Amino acid sequence: MLSLTREVGQKILIGDDIVVTVIAISGNGRVKIGIDAPRQVRVDREEVLERIRHENIASADSVPDAAAWKTFAASRARDVAGED
Repeated sequence: MLSLTREVGQKILIGDDIVVTVIAISGNGRVKIGIDAPRQVRVDREEVLERIRHENIASADSVPDAAAWKTFAASRARDVAGED
């Protein structure tokens, strides 16, 4: 892991197209950063990504009821028929 010391307004460049900027440092030590990256580069906070992963696992383990399958089938039929 690379560890860098930066001050407010200073930037870190990652590759040719990602820029991390230190925006502010609060009195309690929290650092506010800005990230400029191309749209195709996914940028997530670790805790948010972990929550999404856990929710995906939980939903994969659940069994949808008959009404949910009926709604899904109707939606797919509309998609196949080209209806909105």
